Amino acid sequence: QCLTLPCNPIAFDMWRDVNGPAETLGAFDVVHASAFPYAFPIACAWRLARRRGIPFFITPFLHLGDPDAPHDPTRRAYTSEPLRWLLRQADAVFVQTPSERDLAVSLGLPPDRVILQGLGVDPDECTGGDRAAARARWRLAPDAVVVGHLANQSWEKGTNDLLAALETLWRDGRGIEVLLAGPRMPNFDAFWERFRRRCPSASETRVRQLGPLTHGEKRDFFAAIDLFALPSRSDSFGLVILEAWANGVPSVAYRAGGIADVIQHGRDGLLVRCGDIEHLAAAIAQLADDQPARLSLGTHGRERVLADFRWPDKIDLVRRHILSLVAG
Repeated sequence: QCLTLPCNPIAFDMWRDVNGPAETLGAFDVVHASAFPYAFPIACAWRLARRRGIPFFITPFLHLGDPDAPHDPTRRAYTSEPLRWLLRQADAVFVQTPSERDLAVSLGLPPDRVILQGLGVDPDECTGGDRAAARARWRLAPDAVVVGHLANQSWEKGTNDLLAALETLWRDGRGIEVLLAGPRMPNFDAFWERFRRRCPSASETRVRQLGPLTHGEKRDFFAAIDLFALPSRSDSFGLVILEAWANGVPSVAYRAGGIADVIQHGRDGLLVRCGDIEHLAAAIAQLADDQPARLSLGTHGRERVLADFRWPDKIDLVRRHILSLVAG
């Protein structure tokens, strides 16, 4: 079943190679695989590790979905029986948040095999943009409140809900503008066509679609915005929130997935109930109207990045666990 899940990237040569002659398998000390729900390459990694008799690690990036929905489809997809089986084969599983750790343990993994890792950022890679130049290039008013959204534009990542929330604020006369960055997914394209017919003026004057960003454009993106919105249903962590924080920008997000563990509500961002468009609009309006609050939340976010989300610390944690198991 791991080799035939519908979402799999199928690589027959990979499966052939890991089942080939022992002398062709390579002198590895450990095999590490990622990420769910792509079981085919992970099953190949498991096969390689077992044939070599070496430790096997998984970083699954389990998506928890909406915690208030007992049958959330995202969570069900990421905890299907073939994927649970792969987790049970691992000698250690790296997870990103306490909620992901709790989910892994609830699936039957021994707690001592579940390692809380978390992610990090290098602030130098995502800060230092030119706010004035970016706003001029993307035709944003210098004094406008700008909401940023960087993700695969889709229902799952909350792009549709974000525009629906902003639509209610525009009807109230608020001049908020929005930057959408990232590739467009088919379900967003369908939504966008309906949105353009419903809000022709706003779609032309208040929404900027930037597409995928270069490294330099990402710096300018975060420099140009005043708050970041990620009402996602499908993030295991939300790395872009750390990038926003590194720029002193607070976030508004759904209380769903790993993001619910990352943002400290009222301290470095605001969390709203998953799918609640009215509450999402109110949270955006609250920060749009309160510059001191935005600065306070963004400052606390930057402090957390420097204290809790440094890549060297995360890499050292992974290295120590790998060396421990290899030595054992």
